[in-house]
Amino acid sequence: MRVILGNSGGQEEVDVEVSAEAARFKMNSNSNSQRMDGDFDDEEAVKRMCVGATFSVMVIIFIFFRRIKCRRRSIRSAPSDEKLQRERSRAELMRRIFHGYSDSCQNFVRMRPGAFMKLASLMRKQQLLKDSRNITVEEQLAITLNILGHKSKNRMMRTQFIRSGDTISKYFNRVLQAISGIQGRFMKQAPNEVPQEILSNPSFYPFFKDCIGMIDGTHVDAMLPAAIVSCFRGRKGVTQNILAACTPNKQFTYVLAGWEGSANDYRILQDALSRPQPYGLRVYIGKYYLCDAGYTTQPGFISPYRGVRYHLKEFMGRTPQNRRELFNLRHSSLRSKIEATFGILKNRFKILTAKPHYPFPTQVDIVLACTVLHNYITTVDPEDELLNETIDIEEEDVAEEISEDTNVMDFTQSQTVREQNSSKDEWRSRRDEIALDMWTDYCRRYRHGDTHESAL
Repeated sequence: MRVILGNSGGQEEVDVEVSAEAARFKMNSNSNSQRMDGDFDDEEAVKRMCVGATFSVMVIIFIFFRRIKCRRRSIRSAPSDEKLQRERSRAELMRRIFHGYSDSCQNFVRMRPGAFMKLASLMRKQQLLKDSRNITVEEQLAITLNILGHKSKNRMMRTQFIRSGDTISKYFNRVLQAISGIQGRFMKQAPNEVPQEILSNPSFYPFFKDCIGMIDGTHVDAMLPAAIVSCFRGRKGVTQNILAACTPNKQFTYVLAGWEGSANDYRILQDALSRPQPYGLRVYIGKYYLCDAGYTTQPGFISPYRGVRYHLKEFMGRTPQNRRELFNLRHSSLRSKIEATFGILKNRFKILTAKPHYPFPTQVDIVLACTVLHNYITTVDPEDELLNETIDIEEEDVAEEISEDTNVMDFTQSQTVREQNSSKDEWRSRRDEIALDMWTDYCRRYRHGDTHESAL
């Protein structure tokens, strides 16, 4: 600050200058004070945030270590008497299933002990199922197989195995998925070769030497939402229609489940043929399946003559009078294998004869799981009692991977009506040739060469 000595005017000039300097100093001081107050508030907010975050982290760490401590204490501590009693009860139940009376295992899980233990070992080996801390693979399979075999309710399984309903449901669905994991091993499409059952039977060979299996449909009760139940309602009630193919040794080679019960069998077959390989039904060039009158004779499929006696019961006490009756008789005799296979399947797994209280996708999985288990049992335990039981047929109007895809007929290509009719006529002519060869051989064997036909 400058000080000027002189007259009063000069002195006044000094005072004004000093006053201006004082005003500027005061304004700067106020401005700095406001800036310092703002910075101080920001620092306080940051400090409060840091303190809060630190406190939250400390609480989380405290809770984490507290839970670890409690878990370690529970592991170190001995199980309660109630838990030990439940474990002993489950162990006793499993012991009675496998070591009770002679057929207790067969009755409870619908297969003999050897087949059951092999299945449990297979599930472990392929890591499809594993033991948990509280439940073994054997118990998981026993629960599921009892539900499939006896249509047991969830609450009954809760009582028998002393498990919660959620646990029963959880492992039931898990085992269904595990069974689907072995489907490729125990259900393979029919091989391009003559089945041994045909090759060793003079009534079938060489006439059916190109037959690789039989196809048919069956119905299983279904439970569906009211909005779509009408689509599944047919002459047998609310069902899902299942298309299956099997070989003469009563093994399924193809299963297509989930179709509406009101759907026509021929329509379902067309869907199976239109699917790309390996998901579609495989038909080799020159080979065929036997089917009933619900289908039509076409490339890869031969149905019986219409308007001619067909069912085996119709021939009791009466011999065939012409080539068509003879063909239908032997056609029915061979095709009845798939009817017997359906009977064995439903006799073993009673859940297929009742309305299942599961979501529809699970109902479809149940059908597929039962067919895979059927094939598994026929493979590992062909002497199983249920396989050799006499089944009343309801008549109505593991090998190497197959790689003969080059000989598979392609049904995905569209054909004109004329081409379809021409191919059907060709296969009807082939059926006539088979029938004539059968009749000639039959007359030579049993009619002293008399080929006269009546009521043709």
